[in-house]
Amino acid sequence: MPWEKNFDVEQALEKAGVAFWTTGYEATSMRDLLAAMGIQKGSFYDTYGSKHAAYLRSLEQYAETRLGEMRRLAASMGPLAALQQLFDFIYEDCVGPNGHRGCMVINCALERAHHDPQARALVKRTITAQEKLLASLIEEGQEQGEIAASVNAAQTATSMMSFVMGMRVYSRSGIDPDAVRLLADQALALVN
Repeated sequence: MPWEKNFDVEQALEKAGVAFWTTGYEATSMRDLLAAMGIQKGSFYDTYGSKHAAYLRSLEQYAETRLGEMRRLAASMGPLAALQQLFDFIYEDCVGPNGHRGCMVINCALERAHHDPQARALVKRTITAQEKLLASLIEEGQEQGEIAASVNAAQTATSMMSFVMGMRVYSRSGIDPDAVRLLADQALALVN
């Protein structure tokens, strides 16, 4: 009969995610990870399998949470206002208390995606989903007459994502918040 876990698996995974998000995959030792999660080595391996598997699960959890936040925000108002709110949300996140962490997905793109096919696939899926959300808002804005019909929705969404990535990297680098705001404003100028 298998023994019962005496910890919350998802909560421990969230704690692992914070550790990975803060210091990166390579710099997070198993000792650091176990301490952050508050579990023993045997429980860790029995539940998550490996450091890499835990990293991918925590990255996916982070990505799904962030995309869900973006979708809820986008659904709560008109398309142009939603784009403005999304970039305001990202800006506030960048200059807030966790801004120095950047974005876990973008951090992964910079640290692991070039040599970790599973991480690369997750990063690609996440960025593609965010681009699709932005493109759908642009298209909806065009249908409602808020955004010019001449704007190429897919290309503009890709450009907007590059601004988002820049905002995240700037925030992680400790660059002046005004520069982060400028990037957000430049992204929005693509549809105004």
